[in-house]
Amino acid sequence: MSIYGAINSATTGLDAQSQALENISGNVANSSTTGYKRLDTSFSDLVSSTGSTQAGQVAGTVYATSRATNTQQGDISSYDQETYMAINGSGYFVVTDSDGLTAQSPRYIYTRAGDFELDENRYLQNAAGYYLQGNPINPQTGAEADKLEPIKISDQPMPAKPSEAIYYQANLPSTPSTERFNQDIPSSKFIDPSVFATTESDNSMSFVNTSGDVLSVDDVLSDVDGFDAGDQLTFTVDGATSTFDVTAATTIKDLLEYANQFNGVSADMNAAGQVTIESSTGFSLANSTGGNIPAGGITLTPTSNVGGGPIDTTVVAAKNNQTFLNSSISGGAVTVYDTNGTPINVETRWALDSEDNWSLYYNSNPEATGDDTAWTKIGDVGFDAAGRMVSPADGSLTIPDLQVNGVSAGDITLDFGTNNLTQYEDTIGFATAVDIEQDGYAAGELVGISINSEGLVTGNYSNSKSMPLYRVPIATFAAEQELQRIDGSAFAATPTSGEPDFRNGGSIRSKALESSNADIAGEFSKLIITQQAYSANSRVLSTANQMLDAVLNIVR
Repeated sequence: MSIYGAINSATTGLDAQSQALENISGNVANSSTTGYKRLDTSFSDLVSSTGSTQAGQVAGTVYATSRATNTQQGDISSYDQETYMAINGSGYFVVTDSDGLTAQSPRYIYTRAGDFELDENRYLQNAAGYYLQGNPINPQTGAEADKLEPIKISDQPMPAKPSEAIYYQANLPSTPSTERFNQDIPSSKFIDPSVFATTESDNSMSFVNTSGDVLSVDDVLSDVDGFDAGDQLTFTVDGATSTFDVTAATTIKDLLEYANQFNGVSADMNAAGQVTIESSTGFSLANSTGGNIPAGGITLTPTSNVGGGPIDTTVVAAKNNQTFLNSSISGGAVTVYDTNGTPINVETRWALDSEDNWSLYYNSNPEATGDDTAWTKIGDVGFDAAGRMVSPADGSLTIPDLQVNGVSAGDITLDFGTNNLTQYEDTIGFATAVDIEQDGYAAGELVGISINSEGLVTGNYSNSKSMPLYRVPIATFAAEQELQRIDGSAFAATPTSGEPDFRNGGSIRSKALESSNADIAGEFSKLIITQQAYSANSRVLSTANQMLDAVLNIVR
């Protein structure tokens, strides 16, 4: 029996090494297959009988089994294809075959071969023909669906979103650096009242030199016809009265500076020697000695030449555009969008009305001329002595029916937040740290997709916006070595592998692929050992045969 036992053992050895050779050849053949997991061979002995003592035991036969290496990750290499993916860590992509595209309950299979590309129907399909599954994401709410479905990248454009809010951040100077500002004239930092004038005759009066000489601001006031040293001028602005004494040394500039200290009053002198005083508020001026000012004084009541109503300080006519620019500072610009996605450029400017109170305007008609409105007031913003915004109390203004060149964006909320708009002292004199954003955008065409480490598939559009589309789940198994191997470097779940778990998978690397974990050098080493073992078993079989022949020859 020992010779026959040896023959039996040698035969099982040949079978076992043949199976090992088969696994090695398959590993070598798939050494370049994406995500392939090699099969190793395990050998186990079978004891044909056991003696009662150690001396009576025999070595027995052998059998071979395949051992999966699913848990051993292959090298990850980078590629330029956006839709390629590799799993760094444990887990598998969930895929289906073509039948799963339409089946209500598709059969899910699992793979680490992430060489997915868009097919003719814009599904993500790998080289083995499997379709990647994902959880669709609602683009409006961001909610992620529980049920998996084949990932299909639609080439539909992203619809436009009309702007609803502008988010504004800036620091305004305590003293604006405008063309109008003169540090010797305190009121010159305020907006020029003539910005809102509709006719000069209703809002101005002039002192003209009638002696024939053209005077300058540095000439003494007593040289102007009708003024003498000792005169006392009485100013009444918004019901408050103050007096100005004319001496022999008083210059025209002194008068201008005194008049300009009042908010809403603008005094100037032109090259022809004409002094003009304009006011956007209640104003009167009287001379105690009369002079060229009537004994009853001159009263300037701000009026409009249209119906005689009050001057509208919420709009700036195009004819006063340059005066407005000279009295204000830039507030920055932002592009908003209407319901059709039409871009609307909104240019803003700040004008100081009074101490710590600013008005914000936007250019509602850059092409306006004459009496047409060029700038429209958005609203007022007030600050405390520390430069903190105190009004509006809720930190926002509303722009009703914002229009630029006749294109309407509807009502827009201008949001300053609680502390994004300040008035801190600075020497620059302009709005600084300006940051303006808004929440609308134009329609956009799909220009590409990106995938992050958490498997979020995002569509990127020509309007520089992105939209989440799917999340790629990673399935893990309690006993992944028990998965059933199927074609295309894929696996199917079995009763002994457990159900897929989507909580503990590895991370995803986009634009990358996992290589086969079969190493050619290692397989060749195993091939040498297998070949030697096979030859040795053959030799045992040959020797046992010779020994049987010797026994048979004894009989003969």
